[in-house]
Amino acid sequence: MPEKNQILNELSAVSTKDELETRYQTYLGKKGSITQQFKTMGSLSPEERKNKGQELSALKTALEEAFAEKETTFLMSEINALLEKDLVDISLPAKRLETGHYHLLAKTRREMEEIAQSMGFRVEMGKEVVSKFENFEAVNIPITHPATEMHDTIYLKDKDERGENYVMRTHTSSAQNAVIKKYGVPIKVVLPGRCYRFDEMDATHDTMFYQMEGVYIDKNISIANFKYVIQTFLSGLLQKKVEVRMRPGYFPFVEPGFEIDARYEYLDQKTGEKKLSKWIELLGAGMIHPNVLKTAGVNPEEWRSGFAFGIGVNRVAAMKYGIKDIRYFTNGDLRFLKSF
Repeated sequence: MPEKNQILNELSAVSTKDELETRYQTYLGKKGSITQQFKTMGSLSPEERKNKGQELSALKTALEEAFAEKETTFLMSEINALLEKDLVDISLPAKRLETGHYHLLAKTRREMEEIAQSMGFRVEMGKEVVSKFENFEAVNIPITHPATEMHDTIYLKDKDERGENYVMRTHTSSAQNAVIKKYGVPIKVVLPGRCYRFDEMDATHDTMFYQMEGVYIDKNISIANFKYVIQTFLSGLLQKKVEVRMRPGYFPFVEPGFEIDARYEYLDQKTGEKKLSKWIELLGAGMIHPNVLKTAGVNPEEWRSGFAFGIGVNRVAAMKYGIKDIRYFTNGDLRFLKSF
């Protein structure tokens, strides 16, 4: 039987993992000398078998521990070599991870939605591709109106069930008919979303812009109700006490129609005095036209009162954050986007 000390001395001289594996197979492998010794115990007497079995088991256990320890030494050497080769200096500052944030238009739109919801309005998202009926006739715009011509409206090749080309909606009012039919009356809803017009792009115009439509239909709704709602809405949006001015205006889907101007009190940073801003035109509005109600299946004799308004999200954001050119919102300049 191999001597324990002899094997341990051989093991201490091993310098590679391959050599270690060879030594292991020599003594503890399936055909190793110690394994073969266990196979010869069947020919021994019970007393001899007991003594030799204890001796072989003790030798096997000691050698397995020694081989495992040697293998661990080789493994640690490999790990240390890899760490030295691929050393990471943890004292260096980490790269800063940039966190995103809402685009100014998205932030402003969400603020408008939250204020409207706090006032009892439902938020609905209309379709951006609509039929000529939805975009024009459903909101009392005659099909012969100049706004239906190519210089204002973007037409698509696809056609609707009437055989007419679909259009990119020019205003969120195009969703009025569908939403009134969906929920019936009374109704209190705002409809935010993108609109498209074939416009020359400049500091105040773009081919794509965001708008929010508001519709409130109920019995006994007056112009005074509308003025209170819009003044409360704008005050919450601008976080200032807002004064509104209503001027007569023409919109086919309302009668009477109003142009809504607003101004607010601010603190002059140079003088420290409180001043009033200039009047700023913010939205168009009016009492819903009976023809719009009829088209949506509502009896205007029973529900003869209600109002609608449309407010430009881009214009509100520009006013709120002091943006002089609305093209900054969509030109993709990260320097501008990171400024807010």
